[in-house]
Amino acid sequence: MKQLTLTETIQKVESLIDTGNGDAGRLYHILEYLKSSRPLYRSDQVYLESKLNSSFSIDDDSVKKENALLPKIQELIDSGNGDPGRLQHIYDTLESNKSLYHSDVSYLESKLNSDTQIKPVEEKKEIVFSPPPKEIVSNIEPNNEIRGSMPKGWNPKNNSNELTEINADIKNEEAKIEQQEKISDEINHQRSKLTQLISHRKEYEQKITNEKSSLESQIKDERLRIETQTKLSQEIISQKEELSKVKKEREQIIKKIDVEKTKITRDLNEQKKQLVQAQLDQEEIEKQVQKEQMLLTQMAEEQKSRLAEQARIAHDIKLRQAEFEKTKKDYKDIVSQVNQEKAKFTESEKLKKILKKQEAELISAKEERLNLINTISKEKELISKKTQEEKDKLKSQIKLNTQLKKEEKLFESLKKKRDKIEQQIKIKNQKLKSEQEKIKKQIDDKNKKLKSIEKKLKPSKKSPDKKTAKK
Repeated sequence: MKQLTLTETIQKVESLIDTGNGDAGRLYHILEYLKSSRPLYRSDQVYLESKLNSSFSIDDDSVKKENALLPKIQELIDSGNGDPGRLQHIYDTLESNKSLYHSDVSYLESKLNSDTQIKPVEEKKEIVFSPPPKEIVSNIEPNNEIRGSMPKGWNPKNNSNELTEINADIKNEEAKIEQQEKISDEINHQRSKLTQLISHRKEYEQKITNEKSSLESQIKDERLRIETQTKLSQEIISQKEELSKVKKEREQIIKKIDVEKTKITRDLNEQKKQLVQAQLDQEEIEKQVQKEQMLLTQMAEEQKSRLAEQARIAHDIKLRQAEFEKTKKDYKDIVSQVNQEKAKFTESEKLKKILKKQEAELISAKEERLNLINTISKEKELISKKTQEEKDKLKSQIKLNTQLKKEEKLFESLKKKRDKIEQQIKIKNQKLKSEQEKIKKQIDDKNKKLKSIEKKLKPSKKSPDKKTAKK
C-alpha cells in the first residue's frame, strides 16, 4: 500500500464525493478535518483507507520548506539588522511549523532582499493564519513599552511605531479569525441540514421501494390467476373437441344401425314409441335442470370468496371428467356388443334390450353434456367480471395516489397560511393589550381626579349646614 500525501488524499476524497462513492456526509466531515490538518478518528481513518485502498499522512510537506530560512533569520538577529524581537518571533513561528502573518512576510522579504518569496501555509485555496503567541501579546503594554529581557542595542522608544503596526495587524487577524469561525459555524449548520435532507430522501426512497414491491406482488398474483384461467379455457376447448369426435363416432354408428333397422322395422316401431316417451321425460328433466341452475346462480352470487368457488368448480369438472371417461368406456363396450350383434342377426331380442340401454345412456350423456356447457359458460362470465373488477380497482388506486399527493401539497400550503394568520393574530393581540393598558391607565387617572374633586366638594357641602345650625 502506497502512502499518500495530504494534497493527494484531499483530491481523492473530493473525487469520491463527486462520483458518489461512499457516504457523502461522512466524506465531507473527513475532508474538513484534512483541510484543517487535524487528526482523524480511528474509525474514519479505517473507513478512508478502505475506500482509497492505501494509507495516507496528515503532515503537509509544504510547511517543511520554510525551515530553510531559519539560518538566514538567525544571521539577521546576530548582526542586529532589524527588530530582534520581531525576528525572534518569526523564527519561533517557523520553527514550530506555524503560518506567518502577511505583515511579517513582507517585513522578512524586505530584510532578506532576496528573490525567494515567503508565503503563509495554504490549505486548498483557504489561507489560515495562526494567532500570535500569547506571551508576546500579554507583554505589550498600553505605553508601547515591553517588559523583560531584550537584546543589546534595542530601544523601545524608537520601535514604538512598529509595535503599533503589530497591534493593528493582530486586531485585523483576530477579526479575520472571527469571520472564519462564523463561516465555519454556518457551514456546520448547512451540513446538518444536508444530512437531514439525505435522511428524508432515504426514507422516501424506502417508501417508494415498498410500494413497488407491493405492486409487483399484486401483478404477479394477477398473472398467475390469468394463467390458471387460460389453462381452464384450454381444457374446456380440448373437452369440446373430444365431444365433437364422440358425436362423429355416434353418427357413424347410427348409420350402421339404420342399415340394420330395415330388417327389423317391426321392432323399431315399438322402440319409436318408447323414444317419444323418453323425449318427453328428457324435456321434463331439462326443465328441472334449468330450475336447479337458477338456484345455483343465486347461491353463487351470495358467496364471498373466489377461491372456494373455483375449487368447487374444479372439483365438479374433475368428477364430470371421470363420469365422462366412464361413459366412454361404456360406449366402447356398446360398440363391441354391436359388432358382435351384426354376426348374430337371429338374436333380435337381445338387440332390442341392447338398443334400449344404448338410448338411455345416450340420453344421460346428452344431459351431462348440457350441464357441462352451462357450467362452463357461467364460469367464463364470472372470470370476465372478476378481471374487469380488478382492473377498475387498480385504476382507482392510481387515482387515489395522485389525489393523496395533491392533498399533501394543499395541506402544506394551508399550514403555511395558518402560521401566517397566527402571527398576525399574535401581533393584533399585543396591540390590543397595549391599548387596553393605556385605557386602564386613563381610567385610573380619571378616577383619581374624580376622587380628588369629591374630597374638595365634601367640606364645601358641610359648611352651610353649620351656619344654619348657628342661626
